[in-house]
Amino acid sequence: MKWNRISVTIAVFDAVLIIAGSITAATVGSDVVKLIQQFGSFTVTVDNQSDYDLFSVETGVLTSDSAGQIIESSSKESFEQGIPSGRKVKISPELSLSGEGGIYLKYTDPRDEDSPKTVGICSYTESLSGHSKVIITNDDVSVEENCS
Repeated sequence: MKWNRISVTIAVFDAVLIIAGSITAATVGSDVVKLIQQFGSFTVTVDNQSDYDLFSVETGVLTSDSAGQIIESSSKESFEQGIPSGRKVKISPELSLSGEGGIYLKYTDPRDEDSPKTVGICSYTESLSGHSKVIITNDDVSVEENCS
């Protein structure tokens, strides 16, 4: 009888340790993923929650000229597939930067075919790493950036 109680107690204690370890591992695992994303190549997730397909989607680098004016650099990349209404797409643009700058996203939808909208998606970066999330609705654009 005594051994059964001890065995049950040990089994319960082991189960608690396993559950606690799993929770800790999951938390540490998500932190490791965030750390890798922070220092990996830059990515942007575009969540098109608008009623319109996005086309002519471009990401690029903004720098400043000798007068301090912000300009688009020659480092840019088009996302040829476009982004249909209701879709979420992760883009990993191949951009280059010398010094410091920012990253923009430019897109066009059918409402304004002749005037693309430009959104700053990474206000400051030296290494083109990290990630941003852009949510586009019919009336607004929101950006969550985590750049370095």
